[in-house]
Amino acid sequence: MPAPDHHNNLTALRWFAACLVLYGHAHALLGLPEVLFLDIVPMGLLGVYIFFAISGYLVAQSWTRDPHVPRFLARRALRIFPGLVVCTLLSVLVLGPLLTTLDANTYWHNEHTLAYFANMVLYISYHLPGVFANNPWPHAVNGSLWSLPVEFVMYLLLALVGFAGARATAWLVGAVTLLFLALAAFWALPAQEAWVIYRTDLRHIPLCGVYFLVGASLFCFKLEKHFTLTYVLLALAAWFSLRHQTQWFAMASWLVLPYAVLAFGLARNPWLARMHAHDYSYGIYIYAFPVQQTLVSFWPQMPLPAYLLSTLVITVALAALSWHFVEKPALKLKPFRG
Repeated sequence: MPAPDHHNNLTALRWFAACLVLYGHAHALLGLPEVLFLDIVPMGLLGVYIFFAISGYLVAQSWTRDPHVPRFLARRALRIFPGLVVCTLLSVLVLGPLLTTLDANTYWHNEHTLAYFANMVLYISYHLPGVFANNPWPHAVNGSLWSLPVEFVMYLLLALVGFAGARATAWLVGAVTLLFLALAAFWALPAQEAWVIYRTDLRHIPLCGVYFLVGASLFCFKLEKHFTLTYVLLALAAWFSLRHQTQWFAMASWLVLPYAVLAFGLARNPWLARMHAHDYSYGIYIYAFPVQQTLVSFWPQMPLPAYLLSTLVITVALAALSWHFVEKPALKLKPFRG
């Protein structure tokens, strides 16, 4: 059985995933060539996939502990929305007025200013008028938000599957996982054009959701006994051997990455386990991009090491404030089975 949450490495791994996204974005936002894992997967995207794999496992665990749709969705909403709402308000009310090249009247009456508030309901908008207009990646205030609607769709899907599956939840989760594997392989991966609904590219749902569902399946089918160092190394070796066949490498990652991530995450390391008390990963994820864009707007030619260090320090500080004053108090409101 997996170690209790406060004894495992999952929080440390979420920190790592968030920092991987920050690192991946740093190059693009400075106008440098994108950094790829094994010359295939963008580093930032790899961090997102790690988040989805961990989330799938933990959210399936949460559903199993209390299979009640309203309470389940309330817990998920309290994890996503309080931090997002504050980040959105700070972007529109503080960052925008300070950094826009437009006068105050034009900024406040621009349709994009009002539209940015829709991020609070996962209707994603990236543009604030006159903000970051001259950056190498212009006009994008928070390019990390695209994954949040996809994440919430997976919460809704898991609630639907759990509600419909009743006693056979594990097998229904397994069936939906197979469906997502097929959708990702035969539609989302080869598709050239975006299918956009509610400002979200539907291709992202299977391409990210497959990691979530494989993580959920690993929990539902109690496969932790197979999380051994030997098996992980063999799986990673087999995966890396496909790196010259890009499509096969991508498809293999849907199974291997959640397996390796959760095998490490559910292991016990006393030092890494201490990070459980301070899960700044979500704050790092939602604040890193605007911090990075702000620094670039002031110092476009900042050396990469100084840029990475500066953005990390500022972002972690904001994430700490978000955790202690917004996210953690919100999580105390989570409903639990009576």
